[in-house]
Amino acid sequence: MTLKERGFTLVELLVIGPVMLLATITAMTFLFNQYGQIVKQDGQLRLQVEAQNILFGFQDDLWFANQFSSTINANLSDPYQPAGGWTNATNPPTLIISLTALTTNQRDPNRQPVYINESTCTPPDGGGANSILYNNTIYFLEGTNLYKRTLTAPVSLATCGTSFEKQTCPPPNGSSSCRADALLSDHVTSFSVTYYDTDNTVTTTPESAESVEVSMTLTDKAFGEDITANSSLRLRKLNQ
Repeated sequence: MTLKERGFTLVELLVIGPVMLLATITAMTFLFNQYGQIVKQDGQLRLQVEAQNILFGFQDDLWFANQFSSTINANLSDPYQPAGGWTNATNPPTLIISLTALTTNQRDPNRQPVYINESTCTPPDGGGANSILYNNTIYFLEGTNLYKRTLTAPVSLATCGTSFEKQTCPPPNGSSSCRADALLSDHVTSFSVTYYDTDNTVTTTPESAESVEVSMTLTDKAFGEDITANSSLRLRKLNQ
């Protein structure tokens, strides 16, 4: 048998086989770990974008706030409120915002305030001595679910103009007459609200706040590991 026809001996196979197997396992382990890092980085980026998008959604409510509140407005009600009623002093905190009821969305240049009809609806846009109607927007956490609820005046309250925003209810109770609360995220593991007064000093009284900082942490799993993303937003209300 010539040299070219010579194959591997049993001893050579016994030596080369484990070496090749070890090299293959090492390469696969490296590729697997690299894939895991990519999955985790992608998941963390997705969470970060989600957290920022949620807070960007807060912007209009914070900017156009008439007042940050400890509880809901007196002429508003919520049959699905927590035991003891709505209050900001919860753990994690609840953000309650009082907003002028408008006939269309906040950024529409043709928007008009809605008034409580205390006398007559004159002029047509509801001016005169009538009081402005306010809605409440409530951001609250249930487990890891961050919700936005809207409270508007009951239909029994006579108004000059009709509120663009409509009352919302917990998802199981949502219907054509009361749409479900907006679920902003189901990954929120930390939610905090800090109020600042006109002197830029932290205050525990929402009504005296001129600006608010909202911070949150989102948590998820990627490749069997926990991943987190943090985001915060501070804005001063425009309605001074």
